[in-house]
This record gives sequence, structure tokens and C-alpha cells, in this order.
Amino acid sequence: MKISLNEQYLVSPFYVFFLIYLNIIGVGIMSYQREIVQDAGYDAWISIILSGVSIHIVIWMMYRILAIANNDIMYVHLFCFGKWIGGLFNICLIFYLLVSALIVFRVYIEVVQTWMFPLMETWKISFILLVLIYYIVTSGIRVITGLCFWGFIIAFSILFPLNFFSLEFANVNHLMPLFNHSVKEILSSSKVMLHQYLGFETLFMFYPFIKNPEKSQKWAHFGLLFSIVVYLIIAIITFTVYSEGHLNDTTWPTLTLMKIAELPIIERVEFIIVSTWVLIILPNSSVKIWAACRGIKKLVNMKQRVSLLIVLGLFFFLANVLEEKRQIERLDEMYSNIAFYFVYLYIPFLFLFIYIKHKITKKHEKQ
Repeated sequence: MKISLNEQYLVSPFYVFFLIYLNIIGVGIMSYQREIVQDAGYDAWISIILSGVSIHIVIWMMYRILAIANNDIMYVHLFCFGKWIGGLFNICLIFYLLVSALIVFRVYIEVVQTWMFPLMETWKISFILLVLIYYIVTSGIRVITGLCFWGFIIAFSILFPLNFFSLEFANVNHLMPLFNHSVKEILSSSKVMLHQYLGFETLFMFYPFIKNPEKSQKWAHFGLLFSIVVYLIIAIITFTVYSEGHLNDTTWPTLTLMKIAELPIIERVEFIIVSTWVLIILPNSSVKIWAACRGIKKLVNMKQRVSLLIVLGLFFFLANVLEEKRQIERLDEMYSNIAFYFVYLYIPFLFLFIYIKHKITKKHEKQ
């Protein structure tokens, strides 16, 4: 059943590139290098490619699922599993999206406290960010998409080039010897790298808001491909600058690399970096929160503005409860494990299930 929406609420297929890219690139890009080298060492660049290719396949499956249903994932669950089981799956999906947004939100607050305002209380930073998120989400998906566009421009024109200043200290010998790790170690690193690509799942929710959604698939793949290239370039630069031992002791490798840049009249470049990064974090969190609140609206017929206030209140509470770094890491680890099964088991299962069910339904209609 196709969902009917006024054209003024729809976005052009081209903008799916920015929605996918900004949902993938978030706070994880600041520290992912240290995580993926734990298993595969500096052969982890292979893991970046392998994990990215697997996500391309998953996105292709998602488009097949959504094209058959001609609606979002909420309808797909009800169509495939019925009112009660489908409703339960929808509840799980809403929590999944909220946890994803909460992790991005809370980790960015930690970055701000670590690099800029170590004495500033969590509730003050979280309150300011939540007010901005409220304004963005209530403005609708088109405004969120516009922010994704500008987030991409800011990242690509200002933040990304700062990494190249560190090439002055690069040593290609750090990458040697190549292919020095087993397939098992590479795959284990690929599993860790999956966490950095998460966020593309919001496609399940904003698909009905795309004009001619079938034309947007290539832009979704381009958005993912661009993300892979960005991750790969930054990782290789990092690997050539840091030794493995040094990298393991560096909490935020990307930020540290950017800090090397020396610019006229700007002494603390990291202040500019962390402040500007909010233009990436805000749309990243806003898309996920918007998707979750839309899911709540469809599930219990609650006004989206009301559900948004409840969600933001919950975020404010949890952001101040999760004060210890270890607590944030545990939540992140739990989310990563669930996401692994969601991406590599549940989505392929749903793809096969709806394909078979659709074929059976069409066969019965012909009889």
C-alpha cells in the first residue's frame, strides 16, 4: 500500500546522497582507527572496504523490500508478520533508532567536555543541543535534509582537508608488511568497522518521503561509497603518521591529526573543529530521532511533537545518568552487537520473507 504524502514534504532523489552520508559519518570517525586495528593491525584498511561492500548489498536488499511494500518499514512489519508480532518488531525498531541517536548525542558531549569545556556540566551542554534538535526535528524532513547538505559541505570543505596537514609527518613504512593478518582477523576487524557505517538504516523510515524513490537508489550507493572513501583515506593517513603502539594510546586519532594543522590567527584549531562538528552531529541525531518519533506516531497515533518532547526529555535524563566513560562504552558495545544481527541477519531474512510472501500474494490474486 503506497503512502500518500503532499509533494511539499518530499525530497528529491539526489538528496539521499547527503542523508546516507551524514547518517554514517558522525562521532565514530574521530576514533574508529584505534578500534579497527585491535584485530587486523594496519591491514584494517581491508576491513573498511569489505565492511563497506557488504553494506552496499544490504542497501540493495532494503530498496527491494521497500519497493515491494511501497511504504516504510512499519508497514512492512505489519504486512509480513501481522498486527501483534509486526507491532512488536516496530517497537524494537523504535528503540534501536533511539539508542543509536543517544550514543551519537552522548559521545559528542564527551568530546566537547574533553577538548573544549572540561569543567562544564553535562546537563548544560545536553540542554543546548536538545533545544537545537527540537527545532530541527519539528521543522520536518526537508529541513533535516538541508542540514545534511550543509553538514556535508562543512565536513568536505573545512574539516576533511585538515587531515592532510599531518602528511608532513607520514611514514609509509608503518603500513608494512602488507597482508600480514589472517582472514579471521580481517573479518573480526570488519565486524568492528560495521559500527562506523550504521545509520543507513534510517532509509527504512524516510523512504516514503523521497520523490520517485526508485531513482534514489544510485544516490544511496554513492553516499555509502563516498563514506567508504573518506574512512579509507583518513585511516591510511592515520596509519602512516602513528605507529600501532602510539595509535593504541590515542583516544581521538582524527582530532589529534587535525590539531597538527597550523592556521594564521587560530592557535587552538581543535576548538574550531569540535565546534564545527556540531553541524554534522545535529543532522545525524535529528534524522534518527525524527524516524523514531514518526514510528511512535504510526504505532500509537501520538502527535509527533508530543513524542518528540518525551524522547528529548528521556535523552536529557540519560545523558546525565551516563556520566562514566565505561557506561557509554557498554551501551555502545551492546548496540553494536544488536546492530550486527539486525544488518546481517534480520534484513536478509526480511528480504527473503517479503519476496516470497509477495509472490504468493500475487499468485492468489491471479487465481
